[in-house]
Amino acid sequence: MVILPASVRRLLPRPSMPSIARRALPRWWAELLLVGMVYGVYETSRGLQRGWDARADRNGQSIQRWENVVHLAPEQSLNELLDRLPVLAVLAAYFYATLHYIVTPVVLVWLYRAHPGHYRSARTWLAGMTLTALIGYWRFPTTPPRLLPHAGIHDTVADVEQWGWWSGQTSAPQGLGGLINEYAAMPSLHVGWALWSGWLLFRHARHWSVGGLGLAYPVLTTLVVVATGNHFLADALAGVLLTMLFGSLTGLARGIGRHAVASRHAVASKKAARPRPG
Repeated sequence: MVILPASVRRLLPRPSMPSIARRALPRWWAELLLVGMVYGVYETSRGLQRGWDARADRNGQSIQRWENVVHLAPEQSLNELLDRLPVLAVLAAYFYATLHYIVTPVVLVWLYRAHPGHYRSARTWLAGMTLTALIGYWRFPTTPPRLLPHAGIHDTVADVEQWGWWSGQTSAPQGLGGLINEYAAMPSLHVGWALWSGWLLFRHARHWSVGGLGLAYPVLTTLVVVATGNHFLADALAGVLLTMLFGSLTGLARGIGRHAVASRHAVASKKAARPRPG
């Protein structure tokens, strides 16, 4: 191997960071398979837990009592607002039944194509928080407000089912409601995925309007899932904390990895620049 003097190496063109990041990207079909597997485990695992009605009711009632104690229970007021405004109720139902399944994969593909240097860490962040949420669904099944006895909350999505494709029991299409675990509410991944998507849009979008939509998306998602009776506010807050936790862990791991790579490059450069004997 020929080792060029440092003075010569400085004159040679260096590959740009985007090109380096793009070469380091995993193959798209492998990523598609990985993301599909994580999503499949998430959806399948949610649908396997049955017969937990009484336990989920107790957990839901505990959350409701806690919210009342701390005076942080906006579910009924927001739900009644949708009852009085049918057009807003239909819009909220479409928001709930569509964007959760569209925005997240679109942001993943956008990162892969437009910001390859951030794709791996973002994908790891999303997968980690999603799989961790499964533990919450298993250990703490929770009846959502719309299904909780005597909670006084209407199922807004079911009330306007004639305007959409979903069934009267779940947000899933007609005939697929049995695949959904209605007790997978704590933490809210509707809110978690929305915060993940919104932050990445705000952080990396080149136009201010897209960044603004990124900021608005998790806020609107929280309002929608609470107002339609699909989550307690506590579920949404748990989703926010879960997202922030894994975002911090992923950022820390990314920083450690960068430092290790920079250290190796520095050592290699010093060795290469050292004059050879003879």
